[in-house]
Amino acid sequence: MAETKEKHPSWFKMKAERRQLIKELPAETAQNVLLACLDYLNTGEIPDLPAMDKIAFSAFFPDLEEAWTKYEKRIQAGALGGRPIGGRPKG
Repeated sequence: MAETKEKHPSWFKMKAERRQLIKELPAETAQNVLLACLDYLNTGEIPDLPAMDKIAFSAFFPDLEEAWTKYEKRIQAGALGGRPIGGRPKG
C-alpha cells in the first residue's frame, strides 16, 4: 500500500448514480472498491486491485479526482488569505 500523505482530502462526494453500481456488486467487491476510494484519497495513488475491482473503481475515479482538485484549490486559497475579493458578501 502507498504511503499516506500528510495533507489529503478527508472526504469525497459520491454521485447518487454510483449507489446502484455498489448495490449490484458482490459484497466483497463493493467493500474493496469503497476502501480503495478511501485509500486513493489518503495517498493520491490508484491502489492495486483485481481486474473486476479495478473496473468498478474506475467509475468512482472522476469523483475522487474532483475531491483532490477541490482540496488543492482550498489549500491554495488558504495560502493566499482565504476567500477572493468579490466572494460572498459580509453580513
